[in-house]
Amino acid sequence: MREWRVGSLSMGITLLLIGVSIAISIWSGTDALNTLLWVAPVVFILLGAELLLHLKLSGKERPVMRYDWMSMFYVAVIGAGSLLMASFTSTGLLGEVRDQLQMTERTAIVQSDPVKVPDGIKKIVVQSLRPIQLDQGEVRAVQLLGQVQYWAPKPLKQPERMVATSTVGSTMYVLINSFEHKDGSIGSENINQELTLVLPQEIEVEKRGF
Repeated sequence: MREWRVGSLSMGITLLLIGVSIAISIWSGTDALNTLLWVAPVVFILLGAELLLHLKLSGKERPVMRYDWMSMFYVAVIGAGSLLMASFTSTGLLGEVRDQLQMTERTAIVQSDPVKVPDGIKKIVVQSLRPIQLDQGEVRAVQLLGQVQYWAPKPLKQPERMVATSTVGSTMYVLINSFEHKDGSIGSENINQELTLVLPQEIEVEKRGF
C-alpha cells in the first residue's frame, strides 16, 4: 500500500488552482494576478485540512506523521509569494507598479470658448500655476489654446473649465486651470503643457504665479 505523505495532496491541488486561475484569466480577459491572490489562503486551508484528514484516517492513537518536504516547500513558497503580493495590493504599491508598466504618451487639445471682456476693463490679471504663453489679439475677448502632452496609464480627464474669469471694478481676473494628475511613491504622471492665452492688445496685462 502506498504511503501517504502530508503535503502531496496540497501541492497537487495548488498547482491545479494556479492552472485554472491562469486559464480563466486568459479566457475571460481578466487580470490573472487578482485571481492568484486567492491562492495563499486556499493553500493554507488545504494543508491544514490534509493534516487533519491524515490524523483522522490513520486509525492510530499516536500516528506517525510523514511529510513530503519538497511539496511543502513549494507550497510554502507559493503561499508566501501570494501573501507578499496581497500586502502590496493592500498598500497600493501593486497598483502603482501596474500603472508604471502601462504608461503611455498621450496628447490632449485645449481650446476654450472665447470670454468677452466687458467695457470699462483697464487691466487683466492672469494667474496660473504652470507657465503659459501670452498673445495679443484684435478681438476684445480672452481665449485659451494649446496642447497638453502627458504620460499616464489612462487618458486624463480634462477640466470642464480651463479658464475662469471674475471682474472686480475695472480689473478682470483670469484663472488658468490644469489637468489633474497623480504623484505616487514609485512614479508620477508627467505633464508638459504648451498653452497660449490670447488677450486684447489694448489692455494692460499683469502675470501672477508664472
